[in-house]
Amino acid sequence: LRGILKKLPKKYRDPLFLSDIKGLKQQEVANQLKQSLSTTKSKIQRARKLIAKGFMDCCGLQENANGNLVGEIQAKEDCKVCS
Repeated sequence: LRGILKKLPKKYRDPLFLSDIKGLKQQEVANQLKQSLSTTKSKIQRARKLIAKGFMDCCGLQENANGNLVGEIQAKEDCKVCS
């Protein structure tokens, strides 16, 4: 996860960190980053999708019909996503 987070563009990483790691409400994140609530929500959603894509590209997980990641993590020594 750390490698995937590092690769996220700052514009997505910062709102996600404040919301999902620090536990701020999305309105608080928007206020802190001086952007609209809708922009903040969209960037957090985009960050989550990029993280899921990173897990699929790197670790061999797949998305099921409900949109959840499933499978067993398969570490790749030559992974360009998390290394």
